[in-house]
This record gives sequence, C-alpha cells and structure tokens, in this order.
Amino acid sequence: MAQIKIDLHVHTCERSACASLSAEEQIQAAIQAGLDAVGFADHDILWPKDLLQDLNQMYAPFRIFSGIEVSVIGGEHILVYGIDDRRLEEYAWHYPDLYDLVQEGQGFMALNHPYRFTPNIEIDYRNYPPHALEAYSNHIVPHCQKRILSLAEQFNFKVMSNSDGHHRGQIGKYYNVFEELPENEHDLAQLLRHGDFQCVSPQSKSECRAYTR
Repeated sequence: MAQIKIDLHVHTCERSACASLSAEEQIQAAIQAGLDAVGFADHDILWPKDLLQDLNQMYAPFRIFSGIEVSVIGGEHILVYGIDDRRLEEYAWHYPDLYDLVQEGQGFMALNHPYRFTPNIEIDYRNYPPHALEAYSNHIVPHCQKRILSLAEQFNFKVMSNSDGHHRGQIGKYYNVFEELPENEHDLAQLLRHGDFQCVSPQSKSECRAYTR
C-alpha cells in the first residue's frame, strides 16, 4: 500500500509576510524530509496557476498543491482546498458565507490551529461544521491539542497534522498520509472530504486517527 506523505499547511515568503522561506526553499525542505507533496496555504491569497505549474514541472514527481488560509471575522483561520475562486482572497469573511461557498463548490475546509489565539472557537462549528480540525502542528501546544482532540471526538471531526511551516526546520515532522497521490486540487479535496487520510505527528510517533463523520 502506498504511503503518500503530504503537508497541507505551508507558507511562503512570496505571499505570506510572516514566512521567511521562499516557495522553492520550502519545496526543497519537504523533499529532503521525505515528503511527496506540499500544499501552499498562504494568508488570504491563492497561488497563480502558471507559477504553480512551473514549480510542478521543475520538481516533478514531487507535487505542489494550491490552497489558502482564509481569515474569517472573529479571528479564526480556515484552510480551504479545491475552490479556485478569487473571492477567497477577500479579507474578513463571514464564516457561514465561506462555508456555503466551499460546500457549493465541493471543496474542503478545516479549522486551523483552534484555541491558538483565543480561549474559545469563534465560528459556529455546530451549525456549519468544517470537514476537519488541525490538531497537530509546530504551533499547537499540548493543552490546546488536548482540547482539539476532545472536540473532534465529541463532534466526530476528522483531524489533520500539518507543519504550518513558516521557517527553516519546520517541514517534515507533521503531515498526512494518503494511499494515492491526488491528480489535482479537486481530487485532493475529495479525498480530504471523505477522510481518506491519516495524520502523523511527533507526539504520536505513529499515524493519528482520521475521525470520520
């Protein structure tokens, strides 16, 4: 059985001011760490298709996917894949509106690093449930992780493991394992929506449970 390792929350200095590494530096770090693909999820901006195509040709068979980390009113960050719509770049979405856009387009959405910036989750996850919660990353501390896993268990959310990589040395410890390499962002979104992945983190030293709804 194939073990395709993908980190789906990677930032680049070209499109995220908080990141210190370029797209090529992040790709090279991921290759050196033994990953098969990464997903760029910069803050409120998508990667242009032509640049992404160039990177995929340059680093094939390694794959680079384009996602986005959308800022919503209340301060939460939502990871989105499978929606190629420039409206995603509009700052400060109302979460229900973003939820509707992603659902209508059969995309995937996850709540990134819950509890990192606020003691409570500032979206209505009961009435507008994301497909997953990011439970493991370089920036999720143990006491938050415990709360995230408890919430995932309570509401049967899937959980993800991503680096949230901004700087050198952060790529390769957190990733998700798939049985096949997705052809494109749409196929990736469908695998994620269906829970066809498992997550790996240093905390578990093994594959994390992929919660299925």
